[in-house]
Amino acid sequence: MYHQFSRATGRLVSVSASNLQSPLFPVAPIALQRAEPPAIQYNTAQMSTVNEACVASGARKTIPGTNIPYAPVPESIRKQQAQFQKDDDVPVFLKGGPLDGILYRLTMALCVVGLLGIGQTVYEHAFPKKQ
Repeated sequence: MYHQFSRATGRLVSVSASNLQSPLFPVAPIALQRAEPPAIQYNTAQMSTVNEACVASGARKTIPGTNIPYAPVPESIRKQQAQFQKDDDVPVFLKGGPLDGILYRLTMALCVVGLLGIGQTVYEHAFPKKQ
């Protein structure tokens, strides 16, 4: 005995095996077809080679795929990079100076206030006021 959906009612009905052309279960497993993956083809017309990018040892680096050099990095950004990469056992979110410390503490305080608000809401829903 098998089951199928009735077209008229949309409900599950029992059907004898003679009314079905083939049983629904068990389903025989089908072996996967093994195929070789396609080879990756690169567009070499738009890519520059290492020799083209490094014409001279003193040449500036170029944007990959072009011969356009990167824009020079301003000195202020170089100073910030040196400050943030310095190994002084200070977390990176505090390396910006005193303003970073203030923002960090403000963020932590707001997180605590939010957690207290969530706790208060859960408590009020768990123990409603008697009327």
